[in-house]
Amino acid sequence: MPKQIKKVAITGGTHGNELTGVYLINKFKKNPTLVKRDSFETIFMHTNVGAMHQCTRYVDKDLNRAFIKNDLCNSEKYTYEDILAKNINEKLGPKGAIKTNVDFIVDLHSTTSDMGLSLVIDNDNNLTWQVAAYLKEMVPNLHVFRWRGDTKEVSFVNSITKEGFAIEVGPIPQGVLRADLFFETEKLIGHILDFFEKLNTSKLEKRYKNIEIFDHIKLVDFPRGEDGELNATVHPNLQDNGYYKLSKGDPLFITLDGEIINYEEDEKMYALFINEAAYYEKGFAMCLTKKENIKL
Repeated sequence: MPKQIKKVAITGGTHGNELTGVYLINKFKKNPTLVKRDSFETIFMHTNVGAMHQCTRYVDKDLNRAFIKNDLCNSEKYTYEDILAKNINEKLGPKGAIKTNVDFIVDLHSTTSDMGLSLVIDNDNNLTWQVAAYLKEMVPNLHVFRWRGDTKEVSFVNSITKEGFAIEVGPIPQGVLRADLFFETEKLIGHILDFFEKLNTSKLEKRYKNIEIFDHIKLVDFPRGEDGELNATVHPNLQDNGYYKLSKGDPLFITLDGEIINYEEDEKMYALFINEAAYYEKGFAMCLTKKENIKL
């Protein structure tokens, strides 16, 4: 782990209809002392103001898939989110640089899936995992999910820096601000900033050696007809059951005619991002994971 963190970024509104991050950034703008610590600077910013104004996920394309290094320097990429990504990369990055303008990015999201408080981690840097392990200790009901991606290169906002992650909270409908998860997310941010303050002032009590995670195995799409339209949806037993442990023979989907489609894998896995509204267009109904205890 580096000895000093100089600047941490908290970003929200990457998806304009995920209001937890939008309104937390609003709150920090009005009262920046809430995220102030003595040993480093905390910056906070809305990332997709255009989508926020429309209360839509994005304007032209998903900003949270727009941070591919080659695209960031491609002058032919000029959609609204392409331009945003280049501007954000200039402010926080640049991505891939030895020294970026900020050291750690926390990007705030919400999901329609029942996932409670979750971290989505897409890098293997030790500092990221040390923060996650600390947060698990502070917030025992926190889930940690290692994302393997739906793109060849990790292209999230937080991928601009080597260290960082996204916070996912749910279930929250799109375009809705939910009080309990708003305050739980704010509290989690406080713990993150406290970690860096302790790190910088040599007050961390220990270095973490392991952490329990849900490790991405694969994405599963809905059953579809030849025309590409859905002919089944998530089974009621699975709906609203984030991190559900699936065993062979468990109901997975139910067709629109009422036929049950079961889980047929021999190996038990855990389902998350179940029936996430925003993922219909991406072509998956859930993510299947394995629970593991990994060494740090």
